Amino acid sequence: MAGYGSLIYEPEGHVATVTLNRPEKKNAMSWQMFTEIGAVFEEIATSPDVRVVVVTGAGGAFCSGADLSDPKNLVGSTFDLHDRMHHIHRIARAVATCPKPTVAKVTGIAAGAGCNLALACDLIVASRDAAFAELFVKRGLVVDFGGSWALTRALPLHRAKELALLGETISAEEAERLGLLNRFCEADEVDGVVKDLATRLAALPPRTVSLIKENLNRAPERSIEQNLDAESITQSLAFASEDTREAVMAWLEKREPRFTGR
Repeated sequence: MAGYGSLIYEPEGHVATVTLNRPEKKNAMSWQMFTEIGAVFEEIATSPDVRVVVVTGAGGAFCSGADLSDPKNLVGSTFDLHDRMHHIHRIARAVATCPKPTVAKVTGIAAGAGCNLALACDLIVASRDAAFAELFVKRGLVVDFGGSWALTRALPLHRAKELALLGETISAEEAERLGLLNRFCEADEVDGVVKDLATRLAALPPRTVSLIKENLNRAPERSIEQNLDAESITQSLAFASEDTREAVMAWLEKREPRFTGR
């Protein structure tokens, strides 16, 4: 177990868990936490051992958003705040573009930047007591931490506008109905569901998973020809890998493959 001060980083086998650890504030993001999220995702991106990342919160909440009582999150000139937002958005980019698959385990509230941290992950598992809110407008703020990007990818535009413009809190059940969740389960089932997904992802060839993720993330900005070109390049890289040869041999020999990431 490794501590970063405001979060806990726990690599176990090929699965690393990042736990936001300010339960007394419902894991509201201080400036320190924002910075440490960026640091831990930089570590994860280059770790040869980590294949899957689980992001969660301590104490029954996922994350209640930015901690507006932290002066570094709010106070300063327009220039200072603009510079700080660039810093925060570099962190959001590090989460959204992480080469390893990411799973958000959401219990309790995921609001503001916390909601968008969950949306930046590849998969979202939520317990029945979870709730989601793009509450920026109610604080006189603009949706940030990549929320305007994530919402309009996950939902039809008019649904994304409804969540962002009204800033209302929706239940996990409503989030599931809208298609924001991958799994919706009872509170006592969420750990098992996340463990199952993480275990299955970790058993797959990591380079191939990373290439598939990159292609899917970038597909909306590309034409069909650009997508086909990207598929040609990444498929060639996959065919040249040791893991693909191992997958073929395992299939021929009727056994489970053993992937190494090479």
